Amino acid sequence: MTLVLEQALELEEIFVPGYEKVIKVSNREAGLSAIISIHTTTMGPALGGIRIYPYATFDAALNDVLRLSKGMTYKSAIAESGWGGGKSVIIADPLKDKTEEMLLAFGQAVHRLQGEYICAEDVGCTPADVLVISRATPYVVGLPHQKSSGNPSPFTAWGTHRGIQSVLKKIFDSDSVENRTIAIQGLGSVGLELAKTLFWAGARLIVSDIDSEKCRYIAALTGASVVSPAEIMRVECDVLAPCALGGTINEQTIPHLKCRAIAGCANNQLLKDTDGDELVSRGILYAPDFVINAGGLINVSEELVVNGYNPIVARNKTHRLYDQLMVIYDIAEHNRYSTHRAAVSLADYRLKYRIGKRIEPACFHHAK
Repeated sequence: MTLVLEQALELEEIFVPGYEKVIKVSNREAGLSAIISIHTTTMGPALGGIRIYPYATFDAALNDVLRLSKGMTYKSAIAESGWGGGKSVIIADPLKDKTEEMLLAFGQAVHRLQGEYICAEDVGCTPADVLVISRATPYVVGLPHQKSSGNPSPFTAWGTHRGIQSVLKKIFDSDSVENRTIAIQGLGSVGLELAKTLFWAGARLIVSDIDSEKCRYIAALTGASVVSPAEIMRVECDVLAPCALGGTINEQTIPHLKCRAIAGCANNQLLKDTDGDELVSRGILYAPDFVINAGGLINVSEELVVNGYNPIVARNKTHRLYDQLMVIYDIAEHNRYSTHRAAVSLADYRLKYRIGKRIEPACFHHAK
């Protein structure tokens, strides 16, 4: 079966200005249609998750993977993790279409790049899925393996929690979430973890998800109020935490926002860069997504160091995202522009001068 899949694998490079390498991946035998996007390897090999999603068209998938891979470039630059920006998408319904053959075929495609791109889990892709992929390539992180870092979601959630504390500190001069109202849009693997940490810290929660069962589960566990997906962007709250797909902060939704701040784990929350300017004009503080949600990247990065994975190091680095966000708020305030622009400017500076560039090669302990 492995040989058959390998023979049926097709890789076609697509030229996209500003990107190092964009590859269309297909394997009819395995039912695989995917795209791997490497935005840049300026700071090190490209690292980013695999999103499995039933995109309506190939162009929609391409647009998403381009935005996501570029976002990974900035995320890594801010976190100084020493990686380039990469991402991949598999065009499939993760609940209906995903098969072992599909995952193995995708792993073979990753392996052909010989370490230019290192993959991990993302929306629609589980730690169990990346374990299957690891049978075809060592260039994968976040495995449920004793020498790996495991599911990165708790670290992404903790980084988001710290980001929520940072906006509260900036607005109220106290970073306590106790008795603050936090509205969580999306209860995926990170959103669920975030709801739990906020509950134990004393927050009042409002939640929404297209999966009503998840809403009932979190409501029973935390006492959260449940609203519909359409209502969550309009609820009165201290902090709105977008934790679903990107583009939810846009010219249609911004006029209806009743929050003091936006701090969530979703990638590409702003549909356009100018949406950040509009938030400033309305007095809404925004924690840039590629900064606040870097916990997962920080965690999987630690499994590739020479000495091997140490969760304490990963936790401590994730904890300090709070400090990085406070610096970005100060930059934005000093220059009188959006926090999104401040974060992009800081990332561009680090990329230009190679600050945080990887020196040591990645060490794939799980492949030994």
